[in-house]
Amino acid sequence: MATQVSVVAVIPNFNMAEYLARLLPQVLGAGYDRVFVLDDASTDDSVDVVAGFGDDVVLIRSPVNQGAGTNRNQIIGHVDDETLIHFVDADMDLKTPDSAAVVRDVFARCADRGVGVVGGLVRRADGAQELYNYGPVFSLRTHLTGGFPPLIDRLRHWPALARPIAKAFRPAMRAWPKILETPVAVPTYWVHEGNMIITAGAFGSLGGYDSRIREHETQDLAIRLQNRGVRTHFDPSIEVMHHHAQVRGRFRMHEQFAAAMYLIRTHGLRRYLVDH
Repeated sequence: MATQVSVVAVIPNFNMAEYLARLLPQVLGAGYDRVFVLDDASTDDSVDVVAGFGDDVVLIRSPVNQGAGTNRNQIIGHVDDETLIHFVDADMDLKTPDSAAVVRDVFARCADRGVGVVGGLVRRADGAQELYNYGPVFSLRTHLTGGFPPLIDRLRHWPALARPIAKAFRPAMRAWPKILETPVAVPTYWVHEGNMIITAGAFGSLGGYDSRIREHETQDLAIRLQNRGVRTHFDPSIEVMHHHAQVRGRFRMHEQFAAAMYLIRTHGLRRYLVDH
């Protein structure tokens, strides 16, 4: 009989002790082979919260704050290459019962297509889909169309207006989520890192996220995965609800711009201009 694929839950955390205390019992009851918390030098009670779960939860702690992407890299070397890593942000609630079994099933169905990354569905507390559960390649076209989902979302309470606008924008939004419709499984370029499953071998072979940037790191990882022939898939059967805790400070547009320029330099201006 074939050996069952190992699935581990990996929870990146920074100053989310309250949410961590809520999430960990859910994860421990969801069938994962192991549970890890990756702590990014929290200054709250996060370490004490993890300690309260004893040997059931493995704490890996950075001595210095590294940023959301680089913090995830701490899992490299702690699991073997065949393991499926399910990253679940600390301010999430699991909404899929027995989610580890669902993860195994989804990957088994995708195995013959070269899929090494699967993103699940992230909903807001009001039940609506998050705007960017998945998306297209980092490119000029993506930047020109990325503002359409928020526009449609602002109109969602006026469906007679929102749906015609969404339909009109659909040709330009073909790679973005259809946020007014029931989500369906689709191939995609990148997925929401707060509910993402990736094979440990693929993640480790790339060295994880690029530690030189704190914005656009998901898009950068996606480009490098695609260059290795690793495909990405979105599947709404793996669902979480997002509390949107704000612990890393306000949005800094200059950091996002600097990261965008870094990606263009790293991956090429031509690719940025013509890829879609």
